Formats: sequence, structure tokens, C-alpha cells
Amino acid sequence: MSEIDEEIRGEVLSEVYRQIEELDWDGLSSRERSRCYERWVNDPLIGDKLARFIPREKVRVWIKDGPVKELPRVRNGIGPNAKYAFSRYPTADQIARQVLGPDWRADLDTLDIKPTQCVIKGPGSERLMMWAPPQNLQDLVWAGINAKVDNRPEPLLIIGLTQGQRLGEGEQARQRHVAGVAGLELRHTTLRLMRVSPH
Repeated sequence: MSEIDEEIRGEVLSEVYRQIEELDWDGLSSRERSRCYERWVNDPLIGDKLARFIPREKVRVWIKDGPVKELPRVRNGIGPNAKYAFSRYPTADQIARQVLGPDWRADLDTLDIKPTQCVIKGPGSERLMMWAPPQNLQDLVWAGINAKVDNRPEPLLIIGLTQGQRLGEGEQARQRHVAGVAGLELRHTTLRLMRVSPH
């Protein structure tokens, strides 16, 4: 993406994320998303601008592998594209308080990714909070096991459900059991997207 003028790149990212929020992206089917990509390729504010720097036939891939792939990180306020977000998930601080109580705070200097994680501090203790959507349970458990091996603070795995997402109690119990086999605590919580003003 480095060959694209930075100002134009920012304008395009902002427009893609603006349209994603208007479209209720999370609720779109694969076919509906595919139609969006096609439309964006010829959108004057997206594809036409990108086509000044990259071949038109590569615009769709640029959008799909760039801003759309980065969407979860952007909504978590992570990475250089986060400033273009039009909506955000709760911050690490907010998630810690939502799950463990008002006395817990996130140490943002420890914020890391894959999975998203940071150290949180509460009354007399520290935990390593890791959070991800349900489909990334395997990554969470593996990261939790490695955190134990590396003698990091006790891991707390959090499955973040998006607003409206349903996960039956049986499936939640199974996920807690899977984590428990590895000696890990796992909790579920709903992460509500909040509108924000891009910087």
C-alpha cells in the first residue's frame, strides 16, 4: 500500500469505513459483500482514487485485504488505520470493568495482538486478558497455554459476542470446558459497537 499517496489513502480508508458502518457490514451475506466490493471498485471516492496508483483490477483485492481485513483491529482501536474508524468496540479498560468489575484497569502499554490482549490490574492482582470472537476460541486457548508456559500473569480468556450474536448456553458451556481442560478461565461477554468520530 506504500505506493499510494498518503493523503489519498487516508481519504479512501475513511470512505470505506464510513460506508461499512452505513451498510451494517456484519449483517451482510457473502454475496452482498461481494456486490459491495464490485461497487467500490468503480466508486469515485474509492476505486477511482485508488486507480490513480494501482491497476483497476487490483483495487478489489486492495480493499478486501486491506481495510476490510483490518476492520476488527480498527474497531478495537489498534493499528494505524484505527483513526479512520466510525465505530469502536469497548476499550480494554471498558471490557475489563464489564467482565470483572469497576476496580479493574487495563495497562495499555502491554496491549498486543493475535489475539488482542493486555495486562489488567485489579485489587491486589494482575491478569492477562485476551479477547476474541467465538470462532477464534482455538487461538485464545493456545495463547493462554503459552502465557502460562511463559509465566505471564494468569490468563483470562474472553469470548466477545457482537450485539445480536447468539451463542447457546450449551455451546458456551462447552467452550468453558475446553478452556478448563487447559486450566484456563473463560468468560463470555457482549461487545457493543459504539459510534465514534474519526480523527
